[in-house]
Amino acid sequence: MKRKKKFDLITFLTNLKRKITRTQFYYATTFVLFFFFNFYLAQNNLAIHNKATGTVLQYVNFLGILFGISFALLVVIMSQFNFKKWFPLKLIVSYFIYNTLSYLTEITLYLNNPKYKVWNLQKNPFFRTNSFLVIGILFALTVVLVLLRYHYDRVSNRKRHRDEINENYQYVILSQLLITFIVTDKNFSTLIYRTDNFLYKALEIGKYSAQQFWLTNDFLFFLFPLLSALGFLYTKGQRDFVKNKSSLSLAFFSSVTTAIVLNYFLQFSLGRTEPFLGIHFTIPDAILFQILVLTAVIFFVYICINQYWIASCLVLLVSVFFVIANFIKFGMRREPVLPSDLTWLSKPATLLGFVDSSQIVFTVMSLLAIVALSVFGMKFFFKGKIISSWKIQVLLIITMFFSFRNVMSIFSDKENGKIRSNVPIITTLNNYQDINWLGNTSNARYKGLAYVWMNQLTTEVIQKPEGYSKERLAKIQEKYRKLAEVINKERNGYLSDQTVIYILSESFSDPRKISTVEVTQNPIPNIENIMQTHTSGQMQSDGYGGGTANMEFQTLTGLPFYNISQTVSVLYTEVFPKIHDVPSISNVYATEDKIAIHLAGKSNYSRDIVYSRLDFKDFITTNTKGVKYRNEGISPSDESTYDLVIENLSPQKGQFFSVMTMQNHSPWLEANPETLDAKGQGFTSEENSKLTFYSRLLYQTDAATQAFLEKLSKIDKKITVVFYGDHLPGLYPESAFKDYPEGQYQTDYFIWSNFDAPKMDYPLVNSSDFSAMVFEQTNSKVSPYYALLTEVLKKASVDKKALEGEALEIADDLKMVEYDLISGKGYLTKDFFKVPVAK
Repeated sequence: MKRKKKFDLITFLTNLKRKITRTQFYYATTFVLFFFFNFYLAQNNLAIHNKATGTVLQYVNFLGILFGISFALLVVIMSQFNFKKWFPLKLIVSYFIYNTLSYLTEITLYLNNPKYKVWNLQKNPFFRTNSFLVIGILFALTVVLVLLRYHYDRVSNRKRHRDEINENYQYVILSQLLITFIVTDKNFSTLIYRTDNFLYKALEIGKYSAQQFWLTNDFLFFLFPLLSALGFLYTKGQRDFVKNKSSLSLAFFSSVTTAIVLNYFLQFSLGRTEPFLGIHFTIPDAILFQILVLTAVIFFVYICINQYWIASCLVLLVSVFFVIANFIKFGMRREPVLPSDLTWLSKPATLLGFVDSSQIVFTVMSLLAIVALSVFGMKFFFKGKIISSWKIQVLLIITMFFSFRNVMSIFSDKENGKIRSNVPIITTLNNYQDINWLGNTSNARYKGLAYVWMNQLTTEVIQKPEGYSKERLAKIQEKYRKLAEVINKERNGYLSDQTVIYILSESFSDPRKISTVEVTQNPIPNIENIMQTHTSGQMQSDGYGGGTANMEFQTLTGLPFYNISQTVSVLYTEVFPKIHDVPSISNVYATEDKIAIHLAGKSNYSRDIVYSRLDFKDFITTNTKGVKYRNEGISPSDESTYDLVIENLSPQKGQFFSVMTMQNHSPWLEANPETLDAKGQGFTSEENSKLTFYSRLLYQTDAATQAFLEKLSKIDKKITVVFYGDHLPGLYPESAFKDYPEGQYQTDYFIWSNFDAPKMDYPLVNSSDFSAMVFEQTNSKVSPYYALLTEVLKKASVDKKALEGEALEIADDLKMVEYDLISGKGYLTKDFFKVPVAK
C-alpha cells in the first residue's frame, strides 16, 4: 500500500507559478494593486464630499497605507512593461471620451435645474482634473524607474523581459485608469451615496458615518471587479474601433457610448422643468438605471445581429426615429412615447397626418441619410462577425434574455407599489418617492423614460383594493340597489325613450381662460351664451394636447381614470380589453339605435373593436362607403359631422350617438374670420400663428354648433346633447400656465336639451360624471350602478378635495366596483347595471 503523499505548500506554489505565464501574473497583480489604489480614492472622495465623521477619517487613513503600498508596487510592475509610443495618445483619447460622456451625463442629471447653465464652464467645469495629480505622479515615477533601470541594468535583458508581457496589458492599465477617472469624478460620491436605499436616507444625518462606510465597502468590493472587467472590454473596444475590427469589445464600447448619448437626447426631448419637491432634479438612480437599460438593449441587438456595421446602423436608425418621435409627441401632448403608441406603426398614414410637414421632411431626410450610410459602409467598415463562435453567441443571447426577464419580474413583483428591498438601483428608484400619480410625463422626467416603459410593461392597470371579496361586493350591490329605488321614486322618465348625443369636440377650450392670451374678438359667442343658460362648467381632462380616447372611454363607461394606474396611457387599448362586462351608457339602447361617428380612421385607438364590442349598429368614419364631408382648415369640419348626425336621426324612437369631431385637431390652419387674431405673452411667432388659426377654427365650431342645436330644437322628440372638449390644444408653451397650472387640464362643457330641463350646478366635473348628470337632467330612472355614480358626482368627484366620512366610503365603493370589472372576479351581477325601461 502506497503512503499518502504529504502536502507541501512550497512545492504547490512552485508548481502553480510554473503554470502561470508572465502575462497572467502581471494581469492579476495589476488588477489587485489597482483595486486597493482606486478603493482608497473612492472612499477618500466620499469622505471629503459627504462630511465624514472622525471614525471614518481614521478608516480612510488606514486605507491610505494600503494605497501607498499599492502605489509603490504599481510603479515597479508598470516599469516592467514596454509601453509603446502611442500609449500616451491612447490615454489622452480615453480621458477625452470619458470626460465628454461624464459631462453629458451631468447635463442630463441637471436638466430639471433651471439654475444649471451648460455653457457656464467656470462654474461647471468641463474637464475632470481631480485624477491628474495622482496619475501624473504614478507615471512620472514609473518613467524615472525605467530610466534608472536602463542605466544600471543590462538593456538587452530588460527589454527581453518587457517584451514577454502581452500587448493587451496596456488595456489593463487603461481600464484601471478609467476607474480612476470615475472614482475621482465630482459626481461619483453622489452617485454611490444614493445607490443604496439605506445610504441615501442616511444622507439626512449630514455625516458620512462608520455604518455607511462599511456598507459602502461591501458595495465597492462587488463593484470594482465588475468595473475592471467591463473597463477592459471598453478600452479594448476603443482600439478595435480605430483598427476597423469587428469584435465583442467594440460592441460593448459602442453600446455604452451610444446609451449615454441616447440617454441625454431622450431626456432632453422631454423639455426642462423645475426640481421635484424643490430639491430633486431626478429621483436617485434614475439616469444610471436608464443608461444600464439602454446599454443592455443595444448590446443585445449587437449580439443578435452579429454584424457590427448593420447593427450600428439599425441602432442609429431606431434611436434617431425614437428621439424625433418623442420630441414631436411631447411638443404636441406633453407626453413621451409609450409602449401603447407602438400600435400607430401599423397606421403610418394616420400617424403622419397629425404631424407638421416640415417635421416629416426632416425625419425622412435623417432616416434616408442613415440608410444610405448603412449601404455605403457595409463594403468598407467592420467586416466580419462580432462573435465567431455560434455557441458563445447563443449563450450570450440566452443570458441576456433571462437577465431582461429577471428585471421584468422584479418590477412585476410589487406589493402596494413597492419593489422588494435590497435590489441594487431598482429599489431606490422605485421606492424612494412614489410619483406615479403625477402621470407618465413627470415620471419620465424625474425617473427616466426607461422606468416608465418598464412600469407600463409590468404593472397591473388597477391595484386590488383592500378588503376586496365577494361578500363586500354583495353589500355594495345591495346598498346601491336600495339607493336606486329611492332615486327612481322621484323620477318618471326612461332614458331609452329619449335621444342622447355625446359630442367630444376635439381640443375645444376657450383660449381666453389663459391670462396671458389676448384675442381680438370672442371666438365662441354662441357657445358662451348656451353655457350661461344651460348646465355647464369645466371638465377635468387627464391629458394636455392629447388623451381623446381616454375621455371618450370615461364618458361612455363612467369608470374614472383616477382609480387606474397612472402608468396606463391609453384606456381603450390597455384597459378596455380586460373589462368583463363594459358598463356603457349605450347599453340602455338596442343595437339598431346606437350610432358612432368619427371622421377619421376607424381603427384609431382600436375604436372599430370597441364599438363592435359595445354592439353599435353603425360606426361612420372616413372609410365608410358613400360618406360625404368637407374640410374646415385641414381636418373634416364639425358641420360635416353634425350633418351626419341629422341624417341618421330617427324621429320615432330614442337613440344614442357617440360623436367625435376632428376639425380642431392639430395641425391648425384657418383663414376666416380674418378679423380674429390671437397672441400670447411670451409666445413665439409660430405659437401665435397656431393660436390664431386655432381660435378661428373655434369660431367655425361655434357657428356650426349653434346651427346644429337650432335644427335639433325643431325635432319633435326629446333630445339631450352632452358637449365637451377632450383636452387643450398642444400649442401653448408651459409658461402660459405658470399662474394657474390647473388650467392646463380643464376644458369647457355644457349639457343642452330641446325641452325644459333644469340648469344644474356642477362647475367642475370629471368626464366619468357625464352619464350620471344625463340621468339627472333628463329625470330618468337609474340602475344601482348609476345610483353609485350619482353619489360620486354629488359627494366624491374631482371638485371635492380631501374626502372623508361618507364621501370617502363612496369613493372606495367605486374603486371596488371598478376593480371587480377590470381585474377582479366579476362578482357583481347583471342586475347591478340594468337600467329600468318603460314597460
